Amino acid sequence: MFSLTTKSQYGVVAVLELAKNFGRGLIQIKDISSRHEISPKYLEQLLSRLVKAGLVRASRGKKGGYDLAKDPANISFLEVMEALEGKLEITDTSPDLAAVKKICEKSEQEIKDEFQITLAELLLRQEEFAKEVMYHI
Repeated sequence: MFSLTTKSQYGVVAVLELAKNFGRGLIQIKDISSRHEISPKYLEQLLSRLVKAGLVRASRGKKGGYDLAKDPANISFLEVMEALEGKLEITDTSPDLAAVKKICEKSEQEIKDEFQITLAELLLRQEEFAKEVMYHI
């Protein structure tokens, strides 16, 4: 079964918080941490990976924090996932299974195509989903 790791889940939560706040200033780790009950130390590790990938900017100091390095419309979910987890690859290790290799290659491309959604689009979808859930209460 394919599922997102905790690292990916928390990293995406953090990036979506930064996307929501884009253009309004910095967000501190403690704010994201308390809102989503994520360990601040773990969150710092995840954001450090995103900084290294050039997706997030960090500013040190008392009034420091984090923000996206570019507009959420210009950052894909795939970029975030690969910054957190490494290159997305579905591989077949057996040379005797050429048909399986083709299925893996096709599946990998389809996932990459889906993951090209931008953070801006993902944020809109997430907000729409939240509205739908509210109406069903």
